[in-house]
Amino acid sequence: MGKVDHLRAAELSEEVTEEVGQLMDYTLPPGIFCKGFAIQTDAAFKSKYKGLGASVTNP
Repeated sequence: MGKVDHLRAAELSEEVTEEVGQLMDYTLPPGIFCKGFAIQTDAAFKSKYKGLGASVTNP
């Protein structure tokens, strides 16, 4: 895919996080939810955009 500019990176991030968000269990406690969301989002990026090198950070 090559270099991805910041606008395209934001679009890819939005797409993946919205997809993952639709599958999440919103009844989980906040810490568990956030950890699970980060794990699922990272997995979705790696699955959908193989070789892109995207990563999920948790502040």
